[in-house]
Amino acid sequence: MPRIQCSYCGLPFKVRQVEAGRAYYCCSGCALASRLPPAGEGGQFPVTPALVAALGVGFGFFNEVLFWTLALELAREDRADIALLFARVSAGLGVLVWVAAAVGMWRAPVRRWTDAVVALATLGVIAAAIQPKLSAGCVVAANSAQGLWLARGWCKQKFIRKKSLTV
Repeated sequence: MPRIQCSYCGLPFKVRQVEAGRAYYCCSGCALASRLPPAGEGGQFPVTPALVAALGVGFGFFNEVLFWTLALELAREDRADIALLFARVSAGLGVLVWVAAAVGMWRAPVRRWTDAVVALATLGVIAAAIQPKLSAGCVVAANSAQGLWLARGWCKQKFIRKKSLTV
């Protein structure tokens, strides 16, 4: 199997067959990050469907964490009824965020077995957190893990120098 460079982060990886003119990505994180447009003049981003979807998922995750934190604080004040309501809202948002991230992983031009393992593992954590008694914190942890998994392409591009392959 020949080694080529990722079209986004520049890291080398192996592919089965190389097609001329096709972009290759080392992971679904790089494939998703490549769909987001770079900043234009003055740091402004052109509005694209991928950017709107990414911002929507980020907004949903922010609110998931916010409602979970508020539920914790309300539980400390012995306001269990309202705390449970906030925990349910957080868990509901968590399920929506997980579905949106999983759809993004599925629609990425790269599908690796590790992506499926991470998606199934985080889904298992979410299912276990919701079933017997609600644990919105576990849902937040599962979505954080899935988000970090998807952000690895952006992190590799930002923090690792591009290495050129010598043939």
